[in-house]
Amino acid sequence: MLIFGVCVVLVSVCQSVPLAGWIQSPGFPHGYGSHLSETWRRCAPPGHVLSLKLLHLDLEESYECEDDALKISEEQNVLAKLCGRITLKELQSSVNPSLRSSSGGCLSLTFQSDYSNLERHAGFKAFYTTQDVDECWENDVECSHFCHNYIGGYSCSCKPGYYLDGDQHKCRANCTENLHGAGLLTAPGSPGPYFENADCLFHLSVDEGNQLELKFTGAFDVESRDGKCIDYVTIKTDTDTFGPFCGKDRPAAILTAAQHVNVIFHSDTEGTNRGFSLEYKPKVMECPGKVTPNSVVSPVRDRYQVGESVIVHCLTGYVLPDATETFRSTCQLNGNWSPKQNCELVNCGPPDLPDLIVLTEENPHTSYEDKITVKCSSAYYTLVGNADFTCDAEGEWVAENGQTFSQNAPECVAVCGVTKESVAGRIFGGQDARLGQIPWQLLLKDPERGGASLINDRWAITAAHVVENQRSLMFTGGMVDALDKAKVEMETEKIIIHPDYQRQKPNYDNDIALVKLSSRVPLSEKIIPVCLPKTKTNGPALEGKMGTVSGYGSTGNRLKSRRLQYGQVKEYQGFCFENNLVVTDNMFCAGDADGNVDSCKGDSGGPLVIPMLGFGSSKTPYTIKGIVSWGPPVCGDANYKGYYTKVENYLDWIRETLKNN
Repeated sequence: MLIFGVCVVLVSVCQSVPLAGWIQSPGFPHGYGSHLSETWRRCAPPGHVLSLKLLHLDLEESYECEDDALKISEEQNVLAKLCGRITLKELQSSVNPSLRSSSGGCLSLTFQSDYSNLERHAGFKAFYTTQDVDECWENDVECSHFCHNYIGGYSCSCKPGYYLDGDQHKCRANCTENLHGAGLLTAPGSPGPYFENADCLFHLSVDEGNQLELKFTGAFDVESRDGKCIDYVTIKTDTDTFGPFCGKDRPAAILTAAQHVNVIFHSDTEGTNRGFSLEYKPKVMECPGKVTPNSVVSPVRDRYQVGESVIVHCLTGYVLPDATETFRSTCQLNGNWSPKQNCELVNCGPPDLPDLIVLTEENPHTSYEDKITVKCSSAYYTLVGNADFTCDAEGEWVAENGQTFSQNAPECVAVCGVTKESVAGRIFGGQDARLGQIPWQLLLKDPERGGASLINDRWAITAAHVVENQRSLMFTGGMVDALDKAKVEMETEKIIIHPDYQRQKPNYDNDIALVKLSSRVPLSEKIIPVCLPKTKTNGPALEGKMGTVSGYGSTGNRLKSRRLQYGQVKEYQGFCFENNLVVTDNMFCAGDADGNVDSCKGDSGGPLVIPMLGFGSSKTPYTIKGIVSWGPPVCGDANYKGYYTKVENYLDWIRETLKNN
């Protein structure tokens, strides 16, 4: 019954998967007909190949087998396309060797004939068989140690002392082990060459109150090449790593200060090195001389006995989480220090940047000894103060001169007196200004027309009599046309008249006022401040130079001008015009020798600047020397000049007012 059962199984397999058979053209060997097209497909079972042998081929000959042909292919890959008469010897030598499928693959045979043949052709006959594949030899199978072929497949196996990895091909050394107390640890495979492809983990331990003392003994031979470890031994505790060790020099003894130690051994897939021997034994526990990274201890020793205490100080640039300077730690039975705190790197954090100041680098590093650089966010400002800072050990950003960012932060000051427009030119008798030519000029339309000058992005300067008795005003700027819809409007927040100003009681002495604007003026080419004098000259206000006066006041017969006018004037000493008002040292008069250029009604509060318009530069910026104050009842008379408030006499008052408001 047992034999019968086996036969039944074999018959079943043979019927479902034919191992051999014949394929031939219709009518073979008596000849095939016209207009034929027929395909045969035969497949090999897994772990087998299908081999085809042509024993006879007699088809009509044609160019590139266009008429009658036999095509043999595996999927899309054509193995042969045949026609004509080919002898058995030629078939065996040049055709049949290539008619072989891949493992588990299929071969397809397609026969076709055209509409007529002038003579009879026998056709073809082929025999196919299935054969087992010896994967160990034919398929470049990579078994680390041994490869075993069987019908329909193969398997890998390993030498003693190894196990087969999860990929079922690679062999790994079986060398993970837990060891306690004292003993001798050797490389796997000792005393011969150590095992290849090893990743060993030896866990060593001793009783509490003890530490492991390690000593390499005998020969040490672990593969290295050009000074670099190919294979290696590494020893790790919870706090320290020793190694990796390789080469032929035996490492020094190690006192681990640890109750538990991991010994890691790694080898690659080749080499005949002898390995190592490591003696391990317990020793009374001691604690290492370092409690926590980035710190020092006192008293200083290499090792400490259980129960001894030290004082821990963080290194410069590091701090404890609780912001204390030190902490006390005691050596424990397990070789660890307790309590233990981490010394963390000082972090200054991003600085609190004042208005208009930005970092040159986005998201910079802000830890100890990192550096930052700041700049102004607009080209219309210049940085005053330090630009470069370093994070110090106290968590402060400090400049090279010792100033801290928090107490001496730089500031951005509006660039003054430098215009994009520089045009030479000759308000009464003046000419139209171009946009950007006098960008500090401001206009006040109500309650009476007057002028003012922007001196930074929040303050303007004007004559006291222009703004007296007013609480709130609206200035406009960034224009040369009083009706320009693109003008910049500036509301006032505070009006501060000089405390000694008294109109016509008995003169216009101290005719000066400062106006704080409610918001920062958006500086651009068409609106920038004019410079204030740096110091008092104690000489002629215009320093012997021609100056430029500007405004939207009367021109000729007109009471006011729609367009900004300017003209060149010079300073006059002594008599300006006959009047009943007292002239003081806080005033000076200026005008044109011919009376063609003069400030007039509606220009009050406007600027008189040097150098003359068109001659300013970054080295010689335009500076306001006078404010249009008062003059004769008739403008443009050669015998009468206008009076201007001498700005340089008020520099201390201006600085103090801006600082306190």
